[in-house]
This record gives sequence, structure tokens and C-alpha cells, in this order.
Amino acid sequence: MKRISRLALPSSSQATGHYHKILSRFFTSNGWDVAIINPIQFSPLSKMREEVKVKNDKIDALWIALTFRLTNSAIAQPSSETLDCLKNLCRQYYNLSDELTSYKYRLISTVDQIMLNFKEVFPDICSKTALTVLENYPTPNDILSADSEKLISIIQQTSKKSYQWAKEKYDLLIAKAKEFKPFSISDLANVTMLKVYINMVLTLQQNIDKIFEAIHQLVQQSSQTQPSISENINLLQSIPGIGFLTAATILAEIGDFKKFSKPNKLVAFFGIDPSVNQSGQFVSTSNKMSKRGSKILRRILFTIALANIRTKRDSKPCNPVLFEYYQKKCQQKPKKVLFCAVMRKLICIIFAVMRDKKPFELRTPEEHIQKCFNKTAVCCV
Repeated sequence: MKRISRLALPSSSQATGHYHKILSRFFTSNGWDVAIINPIQFSPLSKMREEVKVKNDKIDALWIALTFRLTNSAIAQPSSETLDCLKNLCRQYYNLSDELTSYKYRLISTVDQIMLNFKEVFPDICSKTALTVLENYPTPNDILSADSEKLISIIQQTSKKSYQWAKEKYDLLIAKAKEFKPFSISDLANVTMLKVYINMVLTLQQNIDKIFEAIHQLVQQSSQTQPSISENINLLQSIPGIGFLTAATILAEIGDFKKFSKPNKLVAFFGIDPSVNQSGQFVSTSNKMSKRGSKILRRILFTIALANIRTKRDSKPCNPVLFEYYQKKCQQKPKKVLFCAVMRKLICIIFAVMRDKKPFELRTPEEHIQKCFNKTAVCCV
């Protein structure tokens, strides 16, 4: 007789966070079946106990047991340690990327107060050359009093361009420093925070690079023990708009694609399925996305959709089929609604690629129908 250990929530408002991973790994490795209950499943039943006005561990355990019994929660399948590791690395990559963006905005805000027209010299303030100049010469006074040859040498070495280009940048920098000097707020607070933000930006960039290298290393190592991981990443990369990091994130977040028997289930996992608001004969027509799936998956799906409806530098569309579909339907429906439709189509493409284990093949709707008809005709014969 199997033993069942319950990993659930002590109350509707208290999630286990990352602690359930430790318990789940321990119980699974010792032969126990583990069921992990989502807070959404426990929330409706927990409202019924508000009449009792009693809250303790015994009551919580009772309601968790009732939740498991009434909702028939599925037993969690042991996940691959490699995929778990890949998921953690990918999530940390995006978390650090968000922090990096935040510190870049703070840095730009501080630079604007010290020398607003600095971006006219270096449009990308967070570039290596701009950060090096700001780190050594943070204020207009520092720039004006700097040794010309030393500053030109710094610009030339960090940018890896010609001396003439560095000299032109130096002349422009001097002119802008003289222009903004009377308005500069070069107090101790701004100068200190400027150096702090530069250090944080550089540190975060280095750590992001380390995580990206670790993802590559993990995929390469898994190719020997679990070749399906690298094969699935290659299959996902065949879809337009999906690169290595995006493919690794999709695979890590979804895990085993066999869990999804239909495209609609994968759409719901992404969280872009429409919500339902119905009562009696009333049916709402202004429904929104449920957004109950993975936030990271929706985030990268958004960027994939953008890549598929844009044009390249030569004005050719990245995905002619989706581009034509989007442009044609824009005349009938709002762009946001159509963009969600493009995202849904991409999920169906991902599902088909992973189901058939074949690289993506660009086809028009007519070509796809004809190919499916030919297959059916062959089978009938």
C-alpha cells in the first residue's frame, strides 16, 4: 500500500514558497507519493471556515485534507534534476536582468543631474566606454581638468576605435561639459551614488554572463546523459524568434511536453487562455487573459510574437505567414486582440513541433491543408 505525504498550504494566504522543494525531494527519494496543492485550489474551501473563527494547525490540516479529497489533486511526478537546475538558472537570469534594468534607470537619472548632455556624446550611457569615463571623471569639472591625452587614451582603449574617433569624442565631451557646468548638481550624494550605480551595473552584467555560461554548460553536459534536452532545444530554436536562451527557458518551465495532450492545455499553462464570466443567460464579452500560468513564459512569448510580426533590415518579414495574418486582421480587430491571437498561434506551433519531434517548417495555410489532405489520402489508400 502506497504512502501519501501531503505538501500543501497551511492556509489560503500562506504559500510554502521554496520550502516545498526540499520536502518534495526528500519524500520522493524515500518512496513517498507527494501531492502539491496550489493556493488557488485551497482558497474556496478556506472561505467556508471563516464562520468557525478558529485557526490553528489542526484546523488547517483538516481543510487541506478536504481539499485534497474533493479536488482529487494529482500526484506530483518526480522532475528531472537537470530541468530543475535549468529552470533555476533561467529564472535567475531574468531576475538579474530586471535588476540590471532598474539600476540602469537609476544611473541615467543621476547622470542627468550631473551632466544632462552627456548622452549627446555617448548615446548609450551604459556602454563600456561611457561607464569608464564616468567612473574616472564623474563631473564636468573633472572632465575639464583632466589630462587630455589620458582621457583620449581611455576612450580609445575602451571603445577599440581609432585615435581620430576618440579625439572627436573628447572634443565634443569638453564642449558639452563647459555648456552644462553652470547647471550641474555635482554634490557628494550624486557623485557617490553615481559610482555605486556604475559598480552595480558592471557587477550585474558579469553575473548575468556567468549564468548564461552556466546554462550553456548545463545543456552541453546533459547531451551525454539526457540527449532529449539538447534535441528539444534545437527543435524549439527552429521556430522564428526563438533563440538558445528562450528555447532553454521554455523547456525548463514546461518540463515534460507529454503532459499536454492538446494545444489548449498548453495555452492555459502559458496563461493566455480567456477568462470566463457567465451567470444564467448573461455571458460577458469583455473577458481578459487568465494569466494563471508562468509569468516568464508569457514574457518570452511576448518577445517571440514581436519578432514574428516585424520586418528585417531588408524590409522582409521574419515570419511571412504570421506577418501577413497580423497585417490583414489589423483592419478588422484591435491590435492587442490580434497580438494575443498571434501568441496563441505560436503556442500551437510550439506544441506541434514538440509533439511531432520535427523542426519548424514555414507553410502557408493552403500548403498546410494540402499536405494534411495528402497524408489522409495516402492513409485511406
